[in-house]
Amino acid sequence: MKLLIAGLVTELEPKFETTKRLCKPFIYTGERTADITLSVSDAYLDDLMKRAAEGVTREQMENFAFSVEFNRKAIPFGTMLVHSSALVCGGGAYLFSADSGVGKSTHTRLWLKVFGDAVHILNDDKPVVKLCADGALCCGTPFDGGSGIANNETVPLRAIVFLDRGEQNSVRVPDSKEIIRRLYFQTVHMVDAATADKMLKNLEALLKITRFYVLTCNMDDDAAVTAYNEIVEDKDLQI
Repeated sequence: MKLLIAGLVTELEPKFETTKRLCKPFIYTGERTADITLSVSDAYLDDLMKRAAEGVTREQMENFAFSVEFNRKAIPFGTMLVHSSALVCGGGAYLFSADSGVGKSTHTRLWLKVFGDAVHILNDDKPVVKLCADGALCCGTPFDGGSGIANNETVPLRAIVFLDRGEQNSVRVPDSKEIIRRLYFQTVHMVDAATADKMLKNLEALLKITRFYVLTCNMDDDAAVTAYNEIVEDKDLQI
């Protein structure tokens, strides 16, 4: 099947229903040839399953494997994974990024609790950022971290927020070195030399056109309120 992901015509043939279901909103019926072709072999899945956490199914691993392939091959097109929960607020996307287990999904769900239908989650684990001439876009993908939230939606990227756990809620602006370090660990980084060079150029370009924050937060509703007050530009929601 052909999909349109972040403007890239992507060809793949999933075997399992999970990936087929998530791909449906992205199906492409136009005449463009594929920009990216993805292939996941049984041997590759076998290898991944040997290293998988307990309880991960082969069906779930197929979706993960396709995401890894896509995110590597999309780098030369100015497109990059940011491991995050992508929240849409006021027509723009805010990416909340953290290591697994820190609570990025828990945090974005606080926004849903506090702000209701005024916000929604675009992708809860594997959105991509596409660099454009006039800014950056956050694009949905059919790749899922287990929540099932993987919408076909493209919105302007407003900010990337790195999460740290803490007792008190606060927001600060990191310097360039910290941004690069944190971004590096939240994107694809096991690539060949040529792709790595392009990846670094993508990171440098993103640094120039996007706002970055570090949010230290607890798991109370006030964490969402603090983040909203500090990072959202057009504050028109009722708190």
